[in-house]
Amino acid sequence: MIRVEGSSKDLLIEREPRGDEMGIGYFIPKDTFSIFDYKVRGKWPFSIPHKGLAMRYIITRSFELARDAGIRTCFIEAVEQGCKVHVVRVPGRELPLDQSMVEVGARNRMVDLEFIFNYYLHPRSSLLSDIRQGKRDYRAYGFTSMPEGGELIPASASGELVISYTTKYDKRGDISLSRDEARARSRLTDEQWSRAHELIKACTSLLCNYAESKGLLRFDGKYEVYVDSDGEVGLADTFGNPEEDRYMMEIRDVSMVERFLDFYMRRWRLDPAKINAIKDGLRSRRGGRHMADVSKQFLRNWYIDNGWRQLYASGRADTPPMMPRDAISAYTDCMLSFASLWSGKTAEVVNTTGVLVRPIVEVASELYALEHLNRSNATVS
Repeated sequence: MIRVEGSSKDLLIEREPRGDEMGIGYFIPKDTFSIFDYKVRGKWPFSIPHKGLAMRYIITRSFELARDAGIRTCFIEAVEQGCKVHVVRVPGRELPLDQSMVEVGARNRMVDLEFIFNYYLHPRSSLLSDIRQGKRDYRAYGFTSMPEGGELIPASASGELVISYTTKYDKRGDISLSRDEARARSRLTDEQWSRAHELIKACTSLLCNYAESKGLLRFDGKYEVYVDSDGEVGLADTFGNPEEDRYMMEIRDVSMVERFLDFYMRRWRLDPAKINAIKDGLRSRRGGRHMADVSKQFLRNWYIDNGWRQLYASGRADTPPMMPRDAISAYTDCMLSFASLWSGKTAEVVNTTGVLVRPIVEVASELYALEHLNRSNATVS
């Protein structure tokens, strides 16, 4: 088999795609990850134990939900280490990078776009930042006044999901495109373009509703699209998981967060005055919402809040500092709790890992406490 290595999963190709004939491959999730397009030394300097296993359960369940709803995807079936999938030709490998050289309506290929959706307005999203800076009009998303972040986007609630676009295979990185630019780059027919958006809207509604039934909020994320051997479009790659999308959980009992703050104060021998100041800040927001990230955004937040991301972006730092082992362990628990909740296979997750799966609201409260400790520079290495 041919192995195509990725930051969070590998693709094993059993049969290569040729002409109009799709190939066969396997998605194999891993414990590794990447944030901020970090390239120094090839990968992030630590991994998340059991994340690959957790992602197998989550990815498979999302594929199954889409399949059962009649949404075409690349999924064939679940296998022991991941998922068996259809494989199609890729720009830069079997197809030219210059999309103008691809025939409109060409079959057996990946579309060179990422389709970005926003369902809720994430407090740290670029969309909210653009709205606040006047780069985007909040009224275009159905808001009647300036949003604060955390809200359900009115346009999404009414079925008018707003989608934005970036390049996928451009060597310069993900470049934002207008709808017209994306439409031209896609090399899709009018019917295929419309169908791709229908699939994305249907899948977004399906998985966002499923998430809410589990007490989770699926804020935003991305999809990729492929064209099969018959010229039908489908959803490619993986979706509906905490690697690709941002999920949050609302914490209604802040006393649970405070108990974790007390725990880490004793465990890390922190200054009680600093912990009390964090608690006071939480109590002052009791009228507002306490939203914890339960996806890869937690890792991004950590390195934004401790200042490393800005240093890296400006070229003043390369290798990031280690996240405290307790924080890595808590994030591992989050992935296992998410997998258990999403798949409904708690016994399998526990038996396979030997790790007791905690309620996700408990783990979310711990992550929320750890994030506030990090913001206050009250953590240990």
